[in-house]
Amino acid sequence: MKIFFDETQKERGKINTNYSILRDSLRSEGFDVENYNDFPISEKALRCDVLVFACPDGSKLAKNEIDAILNFLERGGGLLVIGNAGGDRGLRTNMNEVLNRVGIEMLSDQVKDETNNEFNMPTHPVVNDVKDHPITQGVAELVIVAGCSIRGSSSMTGLAHTSPVAEPPTAPVIVAGEFKGGRVVAIGSYRLFSNYGAGLSLRNNRTLAINIFRWLARKDSTKAGIAAPTKKAQKEVASIVPPKSKPVTTKASSAAPPPPSSADTPKSSIPPPPAKTAAVSTTSATMSDQTVVQEIERLRADISAMRDIIARLYSDTLGYLQEMKEEVRIMSDYIRSKEE
Repeated sequence: MKIFFDETQKERGKINTNYSILRDSLRSEGFDVENYNDFPISEKALRCDVLVFACPDGSKLAKNEIDAILNFLERGGGLLVIGNAGGDRGLRTNMNEVLNRVGIEMLSDQVKDETNNEFNMPTHPVVNDVKDHPITQGVAELVIVAGCSIRGSSSMTGLAHTSPVAEPPTAPVIVAGEFKGGRVVAIGSYRLFSNYGAGLSLRNNRTLAINIFRWLARKDSTKAGIAAPTKKAQKEVASIVPPKSKPVTTKASSAAPPPPSSADTPKSSIPPPPAKTAAVSTTSATMSDQTVVQEIERLRADISAMRDIIARLYSDTLGYLQEMKEEVRIMSDYIRSKEE
């Protein structure tokens, strides 16, 4: 099963930086996860099972690209569109031109909750109004960071809703459904699956992520994504299955005879000690040179590996700083709105 994460629309969610944990989690589930960089997007190039737009930013799809995505859906593909606070208007994108065709719209608002939130931050609502669905198996609570609400038609299902005291109240933040043989999921917050801050590690966000991709790819016998068994379920199964019996070993009737002692061995059969050599052979000097060369090669490999680690850390740090900058902006906007 192949998943393409689009990069042609300047997405904020990138599998090599802030979505790397999600990427690794999906690969551990057996998915082939790749970037998609073919521009313009064409139906012929979409050789995948699931296509992801992880928060396009300041880029708009052309009409032929929209048609290619819709044709991909009609062929049975899975589409995941992830947004952010402000929707299309805030991000200066036109993903709604795709979503509207399947009965979904990302609204130009921001979800906030003064009462039910993470880190005492209203822009980090905790969502626990979750509808029963294959995608929400094992999901009780989510944290939606800097997200927008979503509107879905009667053919679509709202899977998670804000609380009655949130802004907007009881609004869907995740919507899913089928369209002409394909499957679609829309999420209002790209930070939901991020490595950093209030992302993939919070509440049941990771379980939700895996379930979404399993459902979109129809990756199980029932054609619906089911989460992996919980530890509790695994323990219950283990208590039912009887333990394997250990093989029974019998002691030998008589012990094996002890090995002969040195005293029993004729003196003539004991080899004399090797003669001491006075000089060091040239072979040992050659071996010493080879050891030095091998050590140098090992150090070079270690330095190369350290460079790769530093490059990854640098990239991760930039991603983290970018998301923290976004966090500060969101909180500043919220404080200003309260002062006004």
